Amino acid sequence: MYAKQILSSYHSEHQIITAHDGRELSQLAIEQRPDLILADLEMPGMDGLNTLHLLKQNQLTRDIPIIALTVRENFEQVLAAGAIDFIKKPFEKNHLSLRVKAALKLVEAYRAIDREKLEVEKRNHQIKKQHESTLWQKDIIAEKNQAMHANLKYAKRIQDAFLPDPIDVEQTITQYFILNIPRNIVSGDFYWIDKQNNQLIIAVADGTGHGLSGALMHMMGIIFLNQIIKQRQFSTPAEILGELRENMISSLQQKGKLGEAQGGMDMALCMLDLDQPKIQFAGANNPLYIINNQGLKEIKGDRMPVGININYDKPFTNQQIQLQSGDSLYMFTDGYADQFGGDKGKKFRYKYFKELLISNHGISMTKQKEVLHNTFFKWKGNYEQIDDVMVMGMRIP
Repeated sequence: MYAKQILSSYHSEHQIITAHDGRELSQLAIEQRPDLILADLEMPGMDGLNTLHLLKQNQLTRDIPIIALTVRENFEQVLAAGAIDFIKKPFEKNHLSLRVKAALKLVEAYRAIDREKLEVEKRNHQIKKQHESTLWQKDIIAEKNQAMHANLKYAKRIQDAFLPDPIDVEQTITQYFILNIPRNIVSGDFYWIDKQNNQLIIAVADGTGHGLSGALMHMMGIIFLNQIIKQRQFSTPAEILGELRENMISSLQQKGKLGEAQGGMDMALCMLDLDQPKIQFAGANNPLYIINNQGLKEIKGDRMPVGININYDKPFTNQQIQLQSGDSLYMFTDGYADQFGGDKGKKFRYKYFKELLISNHGISMTKQKEVLHNTFFKWKGNYEQIDDVMVMGMRIP
């Protein structure tokens, strides 16, 4: 009932139905077909995991996304039972609302895509049975495929709405590029840009997971960064990473125990001084590359993520670097270097990634993006893309 009170105040546009035990939940799910189920695994009448298994085995309810509320520590078992996310009790009301809001947005997009896929399959089957003319078949298939493609673009727009507006970026960074190649429809990788006084704050991050789980990390990261920057002034990126880590650990209710949520992110975070050519950098597993005519300088981040880890109480290291006009800066996730491909099906590797950046750093940022894009897909060839890819480059005027 506590969860219902919270959601009623934050999500008044949705009807919220309450079940008092597992059997009632299963029956209501069949009758009402809700957009999202919030299942308390400690509910009476039927064990929570058995309820999840029952819902996932029923053809009418198996595709309904479920967020589990639980005091259990073995979250892997909860996810294996069919939950897309979990919230450990007790929870804070803003964390519950945030997770539900993010899940509903992504579920909306995924359901639209699934419906369109089913419609295309159904139509193709009907065409085959009816033996209609070849031209008519092509027209129908093209029409349905076009509708499905529109839904795919809609899903991406939902996530892109959380990213900084390119027009706002161009007002502060005149020479830059962002290469974003999601592995699935939506991505766990993201970039984020904000401004405090004369400092431009730039982040490139890799959220845990792919698809739906990665996208949830993606949106949580952006929401928390926006909240953090509004709360107070920061003098270093290391402080921002530390504050973000506290928010992530609190939201995911991480205690460092075996089997709990390992969600989090790797991130490169910079504060660029707009009055003089210098930059501050802090990294969570990810580095910063600075390239000029003298070569490539790698500024390494700390070997710990934004999330729970053995060193979660250790502060991030802040580094200050003097820049020169014409220096090119690069932040990225691991998807590019880790991609399998080539003649022998091996990883691209950071050695060749560095060589690629060095050999092209002198051309325009627009051309660099084109080179990186073409090189990636030429290398990948027919191999499956294994991770989301994001590379951001910018040049100091």
